[in-house]
Amino acid sequence: MIREFFDVQQWFAWLASLDRHFVFLLALPFVVMVVGLWSWWAEKDQSVASGEAPASPEGAPARERRVRERRRNPAGRVPQQEG
Repeated sequence: MIREFFDVQQWFAWLASLDRHFVFLLALPFVVMVVGLWSWWAEKDQSVASGEAPASPEGAPARERRVRERRRNPAGRVPQQEG
């Protein structure tokens, strides 16, 4: 039984027998997870490079607001408030 588990040819035969739509739905959560981790990692590196302090739980809403503003502004900077 263990030998059958590690048989690559049987795994390829099983994958070939699956419906393509099912394989897509099977792989989709993993793709979403990888993209989410990549996005988190890229934002973390950007915040370290810009010298921002690590986000604390109390400062999370303010940080989210800054990130949203940066995404809205095409230049990537938070616009100055008029006052």
